[in-house]
Amino acid sequence: MERRNFIKSVGAISTLSLSPTVFTKTVNLSKKGKILILGGTKFIGPVIVEQLIEAGYEVTLFNRGLTNPHLFPNIEKLRGDRYPANGKGLTALKTSRKWDVIIDTWAENPLCVKDTLSLLQNRCKQYIYTSSMAVYPDQLLSTQSGITEKAKLPTDNIPTNYNDSLNYGLNKRIADKLVNHSSKGCVLRPHSICGIALDNISDNQRYWPVRLQRGGEIAAPGDGGDTTQYIDVKDLAAFILTCIEKRYIGTYNTFTTERFDAYLYGLKSLSSNRSELSWLSHEYLYKNNIRHYVDMPMWAARQVVKGTFTISSEKAIQAGLTFRPLSHTFSDVLAGFYQHESNRYEFGVGESKSGLSRQREQQLLTHYQA
Repeated sequence: MERRNFIKSVGAISTLSLSPTVFTKTVNLSKKGKILILGGTKFIGPVIVEQLIEAGYEVTLFNRGLTNPHLFPNIEKLRGDRYPANGKGLTALKTSRKWDVIIDTWAENPLCVKDTLSLLQNRCKQYIYTSSMAVYPDQLLSTQSGITEKAKLPTDNIPTNYNDSLNYGLNKRIADKLVNHSSKGCVLRPHSICGIALDNISDNQRYWPVRLQRGGEIAAPGDGGDTTQYIDVKDLAAFILTCIEKRYIGTYNTFTTERFDAYLYGLKSLSSNRSELSWLSHEYLYKNNIRHYVDMPMWAARQVVKGTFTISSEKAIQAGLTFRPLSHTFSDVLAGFYQHESNRYEFGVGESKSGLSRQREQQLLTHYQA
């Protein structure tokens, strides 16, 4: 299907999400509370800001003013930098001003979270931090199914230098613990975040919806009985709003869980092109050096990796986390893909870090005997 035809076919679902005016609405005059967002113009930030404005909150942003500075022209913006040695650093926040809620999505050096938490926790009622399921250590994810928020995390040393380079999971885990130790802390641990308007969505989220869209015989991993987990950015933003309104303190795993066959057949229903799913055993895939997470995104065989896609989000669901239909989430993902790419885009080669190339997929299908 050509990109212009696809966008037309999902217009009823995605038009509102893609509208260029969606992030430029005026602030509701009936304010429910004051929210300070650290960031707010990149990745999940704009969707969170939009939902807060729609709900009637008075939103202030603190950021450098470098990323998407045109967004939200009608709300207050404080300028500064999370790294104190850069420019004016946190000067704009070093006042006696108070907010009801602080929202922090930081993913780099956790010293920056330590600084803002120390500076702001006594001037707010709630400090919400978007962490990640990556805080759970690999050994736990490999060996234990049904991991909950009560799982013990490793003891990590807080870096002593803002120039220290840590991996993503370690950055998030140290910051996660810092916020959790605060009496104001509310920590959310999403899985793979996907949806519309994400400026750095990866091929990890795009591969399967696009591959099903293209049709033909498709190499599907395992027997369909494995699970996958993800969160629509709109659902994450909506749960943040729930946490604010119910003043939740504590930790919440935030994502939906789907059987892999239901996930792929759901994506198949979005395409008008004929396709056939050929399920390749996990033994065959691993024998042929196919990597879970990478070559087969959003997947790992339950016989090999017990925990990564079986983490429990029941606590958040009981607290009010809800999910948009799969068709809405991935129609948004596809619309975003076809805004920037064409059907000539090749997964698994070059700059693409996830998925199978067409040649590699065909090799697997040709040589497989169930």
